[in-house]
This record gives sequence, C-alpha cells and structure tokens, in this order.
Amino acid sequence: MKNKKYLFTIIILGILLSLTVFCSVAAKKTATPAPVTPAAEVTNDPAGYFKDAGNLNKITDIINIIQQRFVGKKNPTKQELYEAAMTGIVNGLDDPYSEYLTKKDLESFTEDLDGEYVGVGMSIDKRKDAPLIVISPFVGSPAAKAGIKIGDKIIKIDNKDIIPLNATETVNMLKGKQGTKVEVEIIREGKKDPLKVTLIRDNIKLEMVESRMLPDKIGYVSLLKFGNHTGEELRKHIVDLQAQGMKGLILDLRSNPGGSLKESQDISSLFITQDLVVYLKYKNGQETRYNRTLKNLGDFPLIVLVNGGSASASEIVTGALKDYKRATIIGQKTFGKGIVQEVMPLNDGDALKLTIAQYFTPNGNYIHEKGIEPDIKVDMEEVLSIKGYANDSEEAKQNRMKEIGTYLEKEKGKEEADKIIAAGDVQLKRAVEEMEKKIK
Repeated sequence: MKNKKYLFTIIILGILLSLTVFCSVAAKKTATPAPVTPAAEVTNDPAGYFKDAGNLNKITDIINIIQQRFVGKKNPTKQELYEAAMTGIVNGLDDPYSEYLTKKDLESFTEDLDGEYVGVGMSIDKRKDAPLIVISPFVGSPAAKAGIKIGDKIIKIDNKDIIPLNATETVNMLKGKQGTKVEVEIIREGKKDPLKVTLIRDNIKLEMVESRMLPDKIGYVSLLKFGNHTGEELRKHIVDLQAQGMKGLILDLRSNPGGSLKESQDISSLFITQDLVVYLKYKNGQETRYNRTLKNLGDFPLIVLVNGGSASASEIVTGALKDYKRATIIGQKTFGKGIVQEVMPLNDGDALKLTIAQYFTPNGNYIHEKGIEPDIKVDMEEVLSIKGYANDSEEAKQNRMKEIGTYLEKEKGKEEADKIIAAGDVQLKRAVEEMEKKIK
C-alpha cells in the first residue's frame, strides 16, 4: 500500500476483522463460489496422492514425536499441534489476508460481520510477523477511552508478544468477557519508550448505517462497514429520506474498511442502472462478473466521501460509481485493496479464508496498492472523520467531540487544535457546497 497517511493495510473485501476489530483482511465472503479448475487439470497426475503421502506421514510423525518426547514450557495436545501445522501452511503464503480459521475463529469472524461482540472497539491491520496497527479507534469505545490513537503499533497483549501471530489470533486476544481488562503495549510515534495501556472490554454494538436530513433537503448516509444486510438497511434509510423530500444524497464511506462483496453489489445497485458492478479474475484465468442485485432508487445527485481508510468493499462501490460517472467523489485517495478472500468451510467446522481473486472496476481498473483518487481532493485531520456508534445518543456525540478536542490538543497544541475544531468536517462541508450547486 502506498498511501503514506495511513501506514496500514486493511482489509478486504476484506479485512476487517473487528475487535471490534475489523482486521484488515476484511474479510470477505464471496457471493458465489469461485470457479473451480477443471477436474482434468486437478487429477492430471494419478500418482499425486502417493507423492504427497510421504510428506503427510512426515508431519504426522513429527507431531507424534513431539507429543511423546517434547519437554518445554508448553505441552500442546495433538489437536493443537495439527492446528499449528495447518496454520503454518497458510502462513507460508505470506499473504496477510489468508488464514486458517478454527471453529472459534469462524464464530468470531461471523460476529464481526453481524456487528456485535465484546471487545475494545477499533479497526486494525495485523500481518504475521508485524505489529498490530491501529487504523481507527471508534470514538467513545473502550479503545478510544483508554487513549489508543490512529497509527499506534501494538506489540504485546497481556505481556505476550503478538508479532508472530496472525490477525485472527490477535483479535481473539483482544476480545473477551464484558468488564474484563486487557493490557496492550504500544509503540507510538514521537515516544522513545513503549507505552502500556489498560483497556476495559465492553459490548460493541455497531449499527452499520446512520442517516439524517441536512439543510436544503440534502440527505446524508454514513456506512460504518459492509456487514450482513447492510445493503437492505441502506435502501430503507434512503427510501425514508426520499419520503422526506430528499433532493440529493451524500454517501459517507470514510474510514469504512469494507466487508462483504455481496453487500457492495447490493449498495452499488441502488445508484447505478448499468449491470456490471465489479469483475473478478481467478488463478485459472477465468473471470466472474458481479452484476446489479437491487432495484435502482433514482437518478438523484450523488456525492461520495472517501479517505485513506476507505477500503475493499468501499472501493468496489466507489469504483463503480466513479467509472459510470454516477457520483462525484470527494476527500482523499482510498486505501487500495483490490483482492478478494473466500471463506471455505472444512469438514470438521473449521474453515480456510483464502485470497482467491483480484477484482477490477467496470472500466478494468485494478486498484490494489493504488487506491482511487477523488474527483475533488480535500485534506482533513483524519480523527474528525472517525465514526463512533451509529446509534449513539446526543450526549455520547457531545462527549465524542470533547474527546477529539482533548486528543488534538495533546497532539497539536491548543492553538492548532482550536483551529482544526473550528474548521470542523471540511470534507463534509465541501460535499454540501457541491451538492447545493447540483440541486439548484
């Protein structure tokens, strides 16, 4: 990823594993199975099984020897050793988005897409053999209350080195029972020594869609991420705004790490009349087109807000709307995640999450590690665009602004912080200005 302001790599269609952690990998589940290589190609070598048998037996022998003879701090069960072997195979791909998922991991992943779990409330990027990088703490969440900041690098959780761990393993350490404590050790830019911060886990309930009517009948809808049924939820919000006399819509995808490919299809369908939303290219050279799924809601003026935290499924929607000139894109260059993961269940309830395709916008643009440039570039202090909980009370929203003010004052000094706060959400303000031009 080449986006310097966001030194992280999120997600997917991925990748988001939420701890809320939405991990980067946002993981995505493809709407339909990937094309399978023809059987003739798979079984071309009739001796393949027997060639593999020696190596498979070797793995079994090693596990049995460890079980019988190993003396050390740990005494893993045979099942744990097999899981470690399978994890090692996937980790050997050197792909931060591919993971071996145990039943527990899969349950956690499903919770993230549903938007409800017990954790610390932040979006993260975690690659094996690298620190956990905080993409954005949800303001008002346990992470934000404890002072976790964008760009923080977490190296230990409860005194355990997490560098060797993958995203799912790390996320599971951050989750736990409501009210319990978890200690993280952080490397922060500008600080010589690591910082230790204690977080109190809490129930994280993320409403994916938030909407309101701005002055001059300008509709505003914010998407936190692409979870299950987000497309249908968004449709309902827009229909409600239309019933109130909406003249134009601002769709806020800032700091949205992505999620489900299907939901990106559904959401794009609400705005475009063309069939093609995105197409995927697989290892065997085959391609799959993903077309519109829901009824178009009309040709009203549309503006999309994006920034460096807009990734994966967010970029699929943005790419389609940009290619078809359906919307004006305002903000900063998007993250740049142009690959897709599929979650493949295994016989025993475990699963494999594997990068299985590249995706391309309708015009054939491959945005991986490139991102999407906005039509109108507007820079802004990213903390101001961090989203809290869509169902926050007014009191919670006021407290959020106080926390943001305190954070900016510590980072920038009081004078500069006052200027930033006074300027407010300049990206949204610019979007409103542009929309007023469109509807007059």
